[in-house]
Amino acid sequence: MQKHTKEKQLNNGGFSLVELLIAIVILAIIVVPLLHSFVTSARTSAKARNTMHATAIAEDVMEDFEAYSIEEMAKQYRDAGFTAQEDADGKWIFSKQDDKSTTSGTYDVVVELDPTVTQYVDINEKKQVDIQNLAGSLNAVYTESEDASREAYQYFLQHSGSNIEGMTEDQIAQLAVSLAENVTKTIEITIDSSRVKLDLGSAGELETDVYLVTARSQYHCDTSLLEGPAYGDYPQTGNDAIIFSNEENVRKRAAELKAKADTGAILTDADKRLSQLANIIICMQPRYEAATSPRVVDTVIVNNPDNVQTNVFLVKQELSIARETEMQESFSNWNFRKLNYGAEYILKESHPDWITSEGNAACRLRTNLLPDRNIKYTFYNLGISGHTRSGEAYRQEDQTDYQPAGSDGAKVLTILSADTLTPKIQKNHIYDIRVKVYEQGMKDSGTPLITMDGTVVQ
Repeated sequence: MQKHTKEKQLNNGGFSLVELLIAIVILAIIVVPLLHSFVTSARTSAKARNTMHATAIAEDVMEDFEAYSIEEMAKQYRDAGFTAQEDADGKWIFSKQDDKSTTSGTYDVVVELDPTVTQYVDINEKKQVDIQNLAGSLNAVYTESEDASREAYQYFLQHSGSNIEGMTEDQIAQLAVSLAENVTKTIEITIDSSRVKLDLGSAGELETDVYLVTARSQYHCDTSLLEGPAYGDYPQTGNDAIIFSNEENVRKRAAELKAKADTGAILTDADKRLSQLANIIICMQPRYEAATSPRVVDTVIVNNPDNVQTNVFLVKQELSIARETEMQESFSNWNFRKLNYGAEYILKESHPDWITSEGNAACRLRTNLLPDRNIKYTFYNLGISGHTRSGEAYRQEDQTDYQPAGSDGAKVLTILSADTLTPKIQKNHIYDIRVKVYEQGMKDSGTPLITMDGTVVQ
């Protein structure tokens, strides 16, 4: 037993060199493919992750172009320092870097919008209403409540000199009708402009116009029906209501641009268009009750001494069903009165160099009152004393435009097609859109990670 144990303890020869080499070769044969598999798997995972992120970015871009107009998107891209360019055919190219926090890296994005696709040509060549022109921050809007005229009639009734307390309800109603038939209304809009100088920091100084638009409405009753001339106007006194003022917003925007310029960014011409008065919208409720015969009962005056370029939308507001029913019950021959209703639009501008041609007026009128009868349009040239043009507008046979009647025609009014609130313009409405997402720095030479196609309707 002792001899056997001793021999066993001395048996420690180990592996031979040949055995060790064979083991290494076998291990290499097994491990190398596994390592390759791990590397391939990691690369595939990274590519899939990039593709997933690129797809998410492309989907976000597509949604943005569906939610916003191309002009709005162009401003967003340019404000961020990226490109947004339109060529002569109406094709747009947008290019940006997307480094949203929801992704793990930065990607280059190229967006192509093409309106020249064959099936879109007929649609894109048609004129359609442009509602984008009515952006709220660019408009001055005047409107009044449906009860405004009733409040005026009540005022004149109280100063009619009649013993109302001793009258029956029918007698009071008849007196109110008589007073309403002798009341005229004037809405007066005044456009003031002033020049301001703005500091844009490293981009220098910018001079621009800012605008203040005020409005007032006044009812006037035949004073022979009242206690005295002092009660002929309602309201008798009062300040003009401010319906548009953009100086504060312009200065705020200038401060933002100054901060942007001081970072080294280049300000574009679009950036520097800080001040604009796109439209003046006057919502007028016709007072049919005052029209017992063809005559002007409502007048709208626009004072524009500085010749500010803008559009005036004179909008006829229809009565509510309840108000229409009430007026039909209160005023006899209601439909006859509506046919006799007359209104006048007066534009006052200053044109020292008078040109009797369409397009001379700075305020361009668009209105849905034109199909009505007895609508008069008058232009006062403040630059030449006593110089006026007037006429009545009528619809041409082709139903596409309106022109004033008469030999001199008052063409300076530039009365345009106005069946709708906004003018129809020809623009591209449908685009094919293609979004390409590249790895950063690869958009000029590489293959996109994802290409997504779709259609955008503007």
